Amino acid sequence: MKTVDAQGKMCPMPLIMTKKALSEISENETLEILIDNETSVKNVSRFLEEHNMSISAEKQGKVFRLKVSKTGVIPEETQAENYCDTPNPVSSDYVIAIQKNKLGQGNDELGELLIKGFINTLPEIENKPETLVFLNSGIFLALKGSPVFDSLSRLEKEGTKILVCGTCLDYYKKKEELGVGIVSNMYDILNILSNAAKVLYP
Repeated sequence: MKTVDAQGKMCPMPLIMTKKALSEISENETLEILIDNETSVKNVSRFLEEHNMSISAEKQGKVFRLKVSKTGVIPEETQAENYCDTPNPVSSDYVIAIQKNKLGQGNDELGELLIKGFINTLPEIENKPETLVFLNSGIFLALKGSPVFDSLSRLEKEGTKILVCGTCLDYYKKKEELGVGIVSNMYDILNILSNAAKVLYP
C-alpha cells in the first residue's frame, strides 16, 4: 500500500500529493494519506468523494489516517487548489519561536518576569501552539530547573511539539541539562517555520 505523508503540509500540498499518488497506482489499489490538521482532512476528503473514491478515516493522536481505494478517476486537468477552503483563523496551527530568555526590550529583570508569565500562561489558553522553537539564549528556558519547566512539560504532554536548537545547546554547553523537548537542527526548524500558518516571535 502506497503512503502519502502530508503531515505539516498546508493546502494545497496534501491535495497535490494525493492526486499525484493516485495517478501512480492501479485501479482498486489502496492509498494511505497521513494528515495532521482537520482543514486538510476535510479538503482532501471532499476532493476524493467528488471523484467517486472510496475512503475511510481514523485518528491516532494528532494524525489522521485516510485510506483510499482507487475506485474513480481524477481528470488530469483537475485543479487541486480549487478544493482548498480557508482555514478557521482560530487555529492551533501556529508556531512560537523564542529567541531569548527574556521578553521585550529594556530592563532584563522585567524581561525575565514577562517571558516566565508568557510561557506559564500558554497551557491555560484554548488555542495552544502547534510547536515551540527555542533558539539562542531561549534554550535556557527548556533546561532542567527552568522557571517554566513545568508549563513546558505540560504543553508537551498535551501535544505541543518542542524543538530546541542543538547548535545553541552546544554553544552554551547545556546539552546535558536539557529537560524538555527534543534537540533539533536548523533544517528541521526552518521546515517547521516555513510551513506554519503563522509564526510568533515574542
